[in-house]
Amino acid sequence: MNPPGTDAETPVDTYMNYLFDSFGLTVREEWRADVKYYFMLSTRMAKMLEAHPLDMTEDLAPVFRP
Repeated sequence: MNPPGTDAETPVDTYMNYLFDSFGLTVREEWRADVKYYFMLSTRMAKMLEAHPLDMTEDLAPVFRP
């Protein structure tokens, strides 16, 4: 992970560092790009769920039902 405050950090890197540090997690450097991709994907999904909770819940419900 990039140390906080380095020039190479983006706002996403800064937030990921803060979040993972608060949970005591570390990310191996060779996995960082993949973790960042999935982190961004989950953030977008959360925004969609917030914007359209009922529509998205009904669309996703079959995925989670047995």
